[in-house]
This record gives sequence, C-alpha cells and structure tokens, in this order.
Amino acid sequence: MCAQEIEDRKERALYYLSRTLVGAELNYLPIEKICLTLVFAIHKLRHYMQAHTIHVVSKADPIKYILSRPVLSGRLAKWAMLLKQYDLVFVPQKAVKGQAIADFFADHPVPAEWEISDDLPGEEIFYVDILPPWQMYFDGAARKDGAGAGVVFVTPQNYLMPYSFTLTQLCSNNMAEYQALILGLQMAIEIGVRDMDIYGDSKLVVNQVLGEYEVKKEDLIPYHQRALQLLNQLDDIHVGHVPRSANKLADALANLAATLALGAEESMQVPVCNRWAVSDSVV
Repeated sequence: MCAQEIEDRKERALYYLSRTLVGAELNYLPIEKICLTLVFAIHKLRHYMQAHTIHVVSKADPIKYILSRPVLSGRLAKWAMLLKQYDLVFVPQKAVKGQAIADFFADHPVPAEWEISDDLPGEEIFYVDILPPWQMYFDGAARKDGAGAGVVFVTPQNYLMPYSFTLTQLCSNNMAEYQALILGLQMAIEIGVRDMDIYGDSKLVVNQVLGEYEVKKEDLIPYHQRALQLLNQLDDIHVGHVPRSANKLADALANLAATLALGAEESMQVPVCNRWAVSDSVV
C-alpha cells in the first residue's frame, strides 16, 4: 500500500498493489521477497517515487540488504540500479496502521493472470522528462604483479556506480583496457541498459573499436571481436576518447574506480571481484 501522511499524522491511501509469487520467486529468502515487493512497487508507482522522498515501512530493511552486497550481476544488480535512482528511506515497522492492509494483500494476492490497470485519475498532469543516456567510463591497468580493471556507470540522474575488478591473469595494458570495456558492456547488458555513451582513455582501444585503427596484434583480436559483439547488442551507443589529464573521472578509473572525487562527508561502496572476461580459447 502506498500512503501519504496528511494532517494530524493520518495516512491517506493512494494506491494498492499485489501479485502472486511465481516460479523461482517462491524459493526466495524472506528478505529477498521483501526486496521483490519494493521493486514491484517502484515499477508500478514510478510517478510517485520520482517526485518525493519515499519512506519504506517494513519489518526488515530491503534497501540496506541490496545496496550493501557486492552486486555484479543477476537480479540483485538490477535491483541495485533501480533503487539508486530514487530517494528511499527505511523506517522500521512499529505501529500496525497501513501495514495491516499490506499484510492482507500479501495473504490474498491478485492471481497472476489478472491484469492490473495502470490508468490513474488525473494522469494528464504528469509529464516525462527526456533523460540523457547512461554513461560508462572504463580503464585498465597492468603491472608485473597483477592487473585490474575499473568501470564507472553514470545514470541519467547523475548517480555514480563504480566497480573494480582484479583480473585473474597477467596481461598487457591494452588487454586490461579491453577487459574493462568488455566487463562494463556485459554488466550494462545484464541490467538492461540499451542506450549509452562509452568513454575510455586508451586511444588504441577506442579507435580500434571505432574501426579507425587496425587490430594487428593477435592477442588483442579475441578481445576486439568480443567487444564488437557486445556493442552490437546495444541500441544506441557513442564511443569516445577521454584524455586522462583533462578528466579526473578517467584518472580515478586508473586507480580501479576507488579514488573518485568525493566530499569530506561522502562515502561510496566499490564492489571488488576476481574475474576474467575472455578465455584464451576464444578465436
């Protein structure tokens, strides 16, 4: 139940939603079912979420559960991307009030075959902004003792989502750059991003992807082919070069997206994992 607090701390119901758990959802952990409920509500009530700070009243904190995990792929990655677009605040459940209605709908869900009307009274007063495309910055670094890749997504609402990867095989710097590009593209496709501006500070990799440079080194051919395969799965893309000296975000990527410029009171979680994007057997 979506409610608005009016005078004298009374709640006025705005919208009711429910649906039946199906398939693998039946096997979710209790906290994951709460997370699914929140995601379902966001999809259906996006017009409310975008304009206000939303207090999520629940027995457990789904926001902390999703955003505190090292999310890399799958449904948790999609949920994290979705939640970070809105101003959500968890409020522990204390009083019954509207929670009794939510519990009732959880016990009596709407059958899956029922169609829920999305028509809202007065919907004509809403307007939709044309948001800019997603942005993705990538960078790779290779040293004698190891290699790493950094990827930073910038959402249309200007939220930063940094990821750092420790590559599990030693490689050249150009191979690490390609690994960063491929890992970023894989993540974008998994979370459903279709339009994106892509930036890197490697002129070689960027120009090879654009077809302006020929790929002469045999060890880079599999990575170049894989990158093009992934780029073809996106609808609208722009690939450009970012000089390291002129863009502090690209410079931060060289440090595996861990040193992004933040205020003194700001903090950021950077998931780190071991991963190798393209196997040696790819030709």
